[in-house]
Amino acid sequence: MPLFNPRDSLGFQCSLTLRAFTAALDRRLGGSGISRAQFMALAHLVGVGPMPQAELAAHLGITPASAVRLIDRMERDGWVERRPAPEDRRVNLVAPTPKALAVWDDLSAHARALLERAYRGIPEEEIRRTIQTLERVRENLAGNEE
Repeated sequence: MPLFNPRDSLGFQCSLTLRAFTAALDRRLGGSGISRAQFMALAHLVGVGPMPQAELAAHLGITPASAVRLIDRMERDGWVERRPAPEDRRVNLVAPTPKALAVWDDLSAHARALLERAYRGIPEEEIRRTIQTLERVRENLAGNEE
């Protein structure tokens, strides 16, 4: 059986790519007053809409306790607000504030420019296929082990 070669692993390649993306995003966000974690939270909240704290934690891949600390900081800085969910007042929905929405176009432009730079020279169809492949890998890994 051949030895594991990390260069042949999508997981390894994704990890390296994620590090490159996050470093570039950190550089782009520098001076904006928004951290990478806050940007990611806002991206989910603007793109998907208000959601419970636990759901936001799952989208961000962080623990519920870490999400509470992140949301507390963002609420303190005026980026998000907590609202009782209409269907269950015991659940808090996290929503972007008008302040966050006012700067989202600029933040989104930074992210779009970063993607354009990252995707330079790669055909759109190849990007789409790669995204589909990675979605399939995640689906495969989410299932029961055989």
